[in-house]
Amino acid sequence: MLVDQSGRPFDPLTLPIPHGRALVPYQPMPVPAPPAEPPAAGKTPTGNAYGVDTRHLAPRRIGELSMDLYISGALGWEEYSMLAFQAELHPAFDRTIGALTGEKAAPDRPRDYIALWEERLAFEQKHNVRDRPLIERTRRVLNALNHIDAPTDMLV
Repeated sequence: MLVDQSGRPFDPLTLPIPHGRALVPYQPMPVPAPPAEPPAAGKTPTGNAYGVDTRHLAPRRIGELSMDLYISGALGWEEYSMLAFQAELHPAFDRTIGALTGEKAAPDRPRDYIALWEERLAFEQKHNVRDRPLIERTRRVLNALNHIDAPTDMLV
């Protein structure tokens, strides 16, 4: 129990705050409007557990998603490093890779990562036939991305 200088008990939370000394003025939050249509039971608005659409995802977000997949055990370290590396996030992209390809960095432009990794797997299978570990890692990344959009099937 706290007491003031005269010995009377007081609650410090009920004391008035002098104007100008409050760090953040209190304003009650508005009540959010309910959604027009609630999502189905057990589903997120995008329909999967991660709340992402792997066919419409920006490089910044795929970097975050790759860490989530690694932490959850869906990807190993090598697969994580393959998926997490997004060249467009490098500050010198426009002067290096962009200068060679003629493209400007657009790290917030969504892409179809399923299609990109399918193309990458086809390339590896055609041009790196002898590098089986690389082909398998590429396949595991593609499978992880495909499983994000797949519904969870649980037998209880």
